[in-house]
Amino acid sequence: MGFWGVVFYAVSVIFPAGAFAVTGVTAMTYGGETAPLAFLIGGITLFLAIIAIYVFSEHINNAGGYYKYVEAGTQNRVFSKSVGLWNAFWVIGDMIAASIVVGWFTWVGLSTLLGITIPLYGVVLLSLIVPVLYLMVGYFGIKVASGTAITIGMLQLIIFSILAIGFVTKAHYNSLVYFNINNSLDGLHGFFLAMVVGAFLAYGGYGSVVSLGEEAKLSKHNLKKSIIVALLIMVAFDTFVVYSIVAAAGPNLATVDGSFAPGLYIAQQFYGLDIAVFAFIFVVIAQIFSPVIFGNSGARTLFALARDGLMPESFSRVHKKYGSPYVATIWLFLIVVIGVLLTIVPMVYYYGESNGLFDSFALWGTAITIFTLLYHIATNNSLALFIKKKKLKMKPISYIMAPTAASVLMAIAIYYSLLGLTMPLSVIYILIPAWIIIGVIIIYARRNSTNVETIDELTGD
Repeated sequence: MGFWGVVFYAVSVIFPAGAFAVTGVTAMTYGGETAPLAFLIGGITLFLAIIAIYVFSEHINNAGGYYKYVEAGTQNRVFSKSVGLWNAFWVIGDMIAASIVVGWFTWVGLSTLLGITIPLYGVVLLSLIVPVLYLMVGYFGIKVASGTAITIGMLQLIIFSILAIGFVTKAHYNSLVYFNINNSLDGLHGFFLAMVVGAFLAYGGYGSVVSLGEEAKLSKHNLKKSIIVALLIMVAFDTFVVYSIVAAAGPNLATVDGSFAPGLYIAQQFYGLDIAVFAFIFVVIAQIFSPVIFGNSGARTLFALARDGLMPESFSRVHKKYGSPYVATIWLFLIVVIGVLLTIVPMVYYYGESNGLFDSFALWGTAITIFTLLYHIATNNSLALFIKKKKLKMKPISYIMAPTAASVLMAIAIYYSLLGLTMPLSVIYILIPAWIIIGVIIIYARRNSTNVETIDELTGD
């Protein structure tokens, strides 16, 4: 993959249409009119955290990504491999959540715009489109994902930028009050929950490219630059798009958000049904291809864990013709399908289609974002150790102060977002510690099969 292939791989995984229709919705649901601020602060926080990834990716090109960075810094098998399993949980959960979103958003769009209600089996079948397409793209190799990412990513940026500019032009409520944290719908809890299931959930995709270290051209130079470019594009884009919807809704935001599709609601009000339906169709297409592309990173995480002895050895097999980790790809497909079915069916049974599908997405979105923040914090705190061991010359402000500031902001976001959750989101209180414990058990059970590579082995020195 070349430089722009990597950039748009990250952009497509971040899913620009999400700010218009998915992560933007969750941010508005929990943070109200401060949703644009949640995306802006979330982006700034990740720019502080990106320093660690920038430095590590310059020295390490390994499919293990984050957990290999932590391994290089700490040289601790239990901790680094735990980070690898947290990353795997994030990948699996993200694909489950993204698959559910396809069914949920299609249901919302058709019922809101056209008055058509899809039965549960139809929603399930729509959700399974994602893992099926992922299996096809992932099996045939990374070049297919690269070309798809550039095309879909560019179209999303163009289409939804045009709509957002139109919203702002027609809006009667353009104001800076949306960037005042005191206006959060539910205080700090609502604001940070909006940041977690909105901004951090969206931006989390920028780090998906770290697992491509063995397949990107000149990876030690291109990965670090592509991450910065992708995040710059998406922080500016997402903040502006979410602002455009909030400004267009103004004091009617609660009513607009109650439609479950604020972007579509505003598009229909301003431009009519035809434009709203066009936006709806493209959101669904983009939402399908985001996890399809992202799944390639997930398969490579499982591949790296298998190569290190933590997963079954078969996961590390590479297809002779396509160069893809095809066994890991197939297993990830099966896990995602099972996860989608076990989530959607009981949630819809207990909470109905509308709330059940939304809560299914919010549940997985919150859980996986917590793990995203945890492995970012681990990576940030490993940087100083790596700098010391490699005897690299860097200013403390860049490798200690900035990453520490990012870690503190992430820890605050975790605390406030987990404070006072009610059912069904309170299941997260069991889900997160359970996965951490399961990770430790797996590492202990496979302790004789796993190893820790030296810094020289990881950096190729």
